[in-house]
Amino acid sequence: MGNPSFAEVKEAVEKWIKDSEVGLTAENVTIDIVKSNQKGLFAVLSNGEHMASIVVREPEFAPYRFVAFEMIIIENGAYKMAHAWYDEENTSIEEIIRNLDASLKLVLEAPSS
Repeated sequence: MGNPSFAEVKEAVEKWIKDSEVGLTAENVTIDIVKSNQKGLFAVLSNGEHMASIVVREPEFAPYRFVAFEMIIIENGAYKMAHAWYDEENTSIEEIIRNLDASLKLVLEAPSS
């Protein structure tokens, strides 16, 4: 399906978030869309101990094309980057969703401190 547009990617990620909300609630994980407008999307996932952010925005100076997923854990009282995933120029929507699913699984399986 070629390179998806920014609007297509943003719409797909928003749908993924909405589709994931019910299952996340059952796992005691909250997901909040902090901001969503024509310029981008910013969402935060949290289970009280671990946090992750999802950013979808037009490319600027960033290590990704449109999507960034970053997970932070608290280890020995210090914050630590535990996982990061970024899309690339040729990443399809299917690959984005597959990687968001895999990243979410890491949030759910992260050990408690």
